[in-house]
Amino acid sequence: MKKKEKMKILSENNFFEEFLVIQRHFFKEFTGKLKNVKDIRQKKKVKYEPDILLFMIIMKSCCSIISMNEMESTFNTNKSTENMSKALGYDEELEVLPHYDTINNFLKELEVNQLEEIRKYMIKEMLEKRSFEHYRYKNKYWKVAIDATGMYSFKEKHCEHCLIKRHKNKETGEVERVEYYHNVLEAKLVLGDMVFSIATEFIENENEDVTKQDCELKAFSRLVERLKKEYPRLPICMLGDSLYACNRVFDICKEYRWRYILRFKEGSIPSIAEEFNILKKIESKEEKGFNFVNEIDYDDKKINVAEYVELVKYKSKKELIERRFVFITDIEISKNNVEDIVAAGRSRWKIENQGFNNQKNVGYDIEHACCLNYNAMKNHYLLIQIADIIKQLFIKGSEVLKTLKLSKKNISSKLKHSFSQETLIIEDIPTSRMQIRDL
Repeated sequence: MKKKEKMKILSENNFFEEFLVIQRHFFKEFTGKLKNVKDIRQKKKVKYEPDILLFMIIMKSCCSIISMNEMESTFNTNKSTENMSKALGYDEELEVLPHYDTINNFLKELEVNQLEEIRKYMIKEMLEKRSFEHYRYKNKYWKVAIDATGMYSFKEKHCEHCLIKRHKNKETGEVERVEYYHNVLEAKLVLGDMVFSIATEFIENENEDVTKQDCELKAFSRLVERLKKEYPRLPICMLGDSLYACNRVFDICKEYRWRYILRFKEGSIPSIAEEFNILKKIESKEEKGFNFVNEIDYDDKKINVAEYVELVKYKSKKELIERRFVFITDIEISKNNVEDIVAAGRSRWKIENQGFNNQKNVGYDIEHACCLNYNAMKNHYLLIQIADIIKQLFIKGSEVLKTLKLSKKNISSKLKHSFSQETLIIEDIPTSRMQIRDL
């Protein structure tokens, strides 16, 4: 596209308007949900309703603004207050947007489950739109990847819920430094190149006196219990790394009637690895780099194993390098589906790439603490997950963005400029403008 054509499209389109079109198409009741969160503040002292405080943080994330100070300086314009008022449906324009201390004080007291309920509403609305049916595995199961990542790290104790890691000198064995940190376990819905947070479990100690720290597998049990409760009839195919290749996960998936495809390493369950390596030479006929063996005995279970070997040429090396991917699953493997099983298993990487890596390094910086109060930190994290759902749909669904082919950084920049400097012409944006079927 020529520069002149690109400039013409940019001048004719308001990015914030496009953003609202997408948001209202998928989530008609979104702003109402923000307004109706449980507010425990004293009503006489309330100047800003919850929807204003929450939407401001959502726009902060969607515009790739990292710090609260930067948000306040960027959004401190007449156009921002005007556009915020129109977006949220206020008859009278706001005089000024709230100070970030006001927002953080609200998030300190906001119950975490209030934002989780908004995310649940969003996920259910998306699934009911039926725009994503073609992403189901075997036209039935929704792929849900589960993995943990780090959030915040401190040199000194942050709160009673901190996880603690003692770094020892390799030679003397003495503790050189103590790290206090917070991790989170995520379940993310994998829809092509999009990954949406569907459930979150914070990995945290109950108090500072616990004898055994919380861990990823403990958090997993809590996470999937809540996931099943919130989406009781959702057919799930769980994707995970080799940590989850264990009886606890097998049993839970069987109880919940979920399927699983998990990355497998020989050290995870040596008996399965040994038997697979023997039987694949006898039973499996390698085709296009694929091998598989069904019904390997493990305790009282039958485990199926699929393997894919590919040759990759790296720029730094002249020879081809062999890469091996092995997955275990409760799905019966055949020549007709082994490639699909491996592809589904490998899509687990999207929770790390399009998920965690994007949220850490491409605009959100989930490792930056916008408030040191632990409850507010959780709420900031959940607001990023909510913003990320809308932002991904905006990037994927906007015809203007498809035409312009802008980078994520440029999209954030244009959205920020549109929200803070341009006039939103259409106050009551018609959702009928949107004709999205398959994203």
